[in-house]
Amino acid sequence: MKIGRHLLSDLLRNRVVIGGFLLFALIGWGSFLVEGQAEKALLILLQLSLLALPLITMVFGSIYYYNSSDLISLILSQPIERKTLIWNLYVGLSLAFLTAYLLGIGLPLLINYPSIESIFLLVSGSLLILVFTALALFISTAVQDRVRGMGVTLILWAFFAFLYDGILLFLMYQYGEYPIERLILGLSFLNPIDIARISVIMQTEASALMGLTGAIFTDFFTSAMGMVASYGAMLFWALLAYLGARRNFLRKDL
Repeated sequence: MKIGRHLLSDLLRNRVVIGGFLLFALIGWGSFLVEGQAEKALLILLQLSLLALPLITMVFGSIYYYNSSDLISLILSQPIERKTLIWNLYVGLSLAFLTAYLLGIGLPLLINYPSIESIFLLVSGSLLILVFTALALFISTAVQDRVRGMGVTLILWAFFAFLYDGILLFLMYQYGEYPIERLILGLSFLNPIDIARISVIMQTEASALMGLTGAIFTDFFTSAMGMVASYGAMLFWALLAYLGARRNFLRKDL
């Protein structure tokens, strides 16, 4: 517990975390000041959550782990189990960015647009933090070299943020004459960013612009089973990535 409190205290004073909070707050309040329609401001904040949040979380999580290698070695020289340390690292990083995100984005969102769509956005963004913090630790514990680790981190972010959607669009274009909507729905669960995007958009009027695909997605993601399945899938992503990081850390030669 003392390790966790120390890590969280150190992270909350970190310039990157403070800068992230200021960036989120600036965009959060600015979106509602500039944009007259609250739902359009919501979509702006959704794009920020989908692109910037995973990038900042992954890059900072990886850098923090690599920069803390000496501290980690020092802590492990004490009678402290490795599984306890990696858990505290994960919780500390997650809580630091959850605090910055919920205060920076959550406050202006709930004050200016208190709605179910806002709740979905904040829940989705929070789950993205849990997923990509775990992925950052998984990569950092698997790749010893800092430069290679950062390269893998950026490639993985680009894949989830851009390339995967390009693959799905290609499939929809090539096989558009076939009923592949349910296949696309299933494939979207392989990308946590897509799960978050669809879960929020299906709660807004923008889903009406997606035609038959949007109708199928709306029927699924607005149902109780769909919401449980989508957020359950994101929690599974976070758990799987964390268990991978934990396994790497337990076997790592420090």
